[in-house]
Amino acid sequence: MWTAAQRERYKDDGRRYPGDLTDAEWAAIAPLFAGYPTLTVDPREMVNACLDLQKTGCQRRFRPKEFGPWQTVRSWHDRFRADGVWTDAAALLTRGVRRRRGHAAEPRTAILDSQSVVSSGPQRGERGVDGNKRIEGIERHVLTCSLGLVPAVLVTAADLHDTAAAAVLLDRAAADGWAPQRLEADGIYVGARMAAAAERHALDVQVTSREPGAKGFKPPPLRWRIEATFGTQTNRYRRLTRNLEQSPTAAEDAVAIANCHRVLRAYTRNT
Repeated sequence: MWTAAQRERYKDDGRRYPGDLTDAEWAAIAPLFAGYPTLTVDPREMVNACLDLQKTGCQRRFRPKEFGPWQTVRSWHDRFRADGVWTDAAALLTRGVRRRRGHAAEPRTAILDSQSVVSSGPQRGERGVDGNKRIEGIERHVLTCSLGLVPAVLVTAADLHDTAAAAVLLDRAAADGWAPQRLEADGIYVGARMAAAAERHALDVQVTSREPGAKGFKPPPLRWRIEATFGTQTNRYRRLTRNLEQSPTAAEDAVAIANCHRVLRAYTRNT
């Protein structure tokens, strides 16, 4: 039975679509889009269109007309991606969310894992076969903080070994200004390549594996956060349920948009 508090929390707030930004959310990121002077479109509407694409997974040509011509939305979507605006916004907001929740702005612990995703149709782009999971498509290699927020993502063909991708992912995170001291990972992240990557970034890698003989689902301490992140992204952002992108860069951008929206919601919650 719904309580009064639940009804208040989930009441209709007047937005056209669930993916639309609230005034508080737009105010938080508007300065990052102030450098896009235009006389033909509203930057907020272009951001709403990008978020709606990730939330619904709708084909570009079937976008709601309120966002304007799909060609215009596509050009702005690609422009935002080229400028890395989603990653920049998420980095700033992640540090803000961590401070508000009583954590250090710079995460000392990071969590590393990967997610194999089926590639749809005969589209272009890299793909491979994950023999363990029997999935043909791509693999999303993701680094999160202890709150499950994503500082870095790398998309490769699904047949690339996780340790090879981890080295590139850690380099990318360092280039973006993230410098964790400890890394939580599962049992596949071992060997010479992983050791070399950890040494290069002065990381203490802590491997947690499933207990021998354990039955049923028992999430490992802390590392369950990244599993929750994968679940949240694929359940709440339908475009991420499969790989619908034409290139690894586009696939990484899809994750970045979803993560930015998720962090923005956390940042403006109860404000």
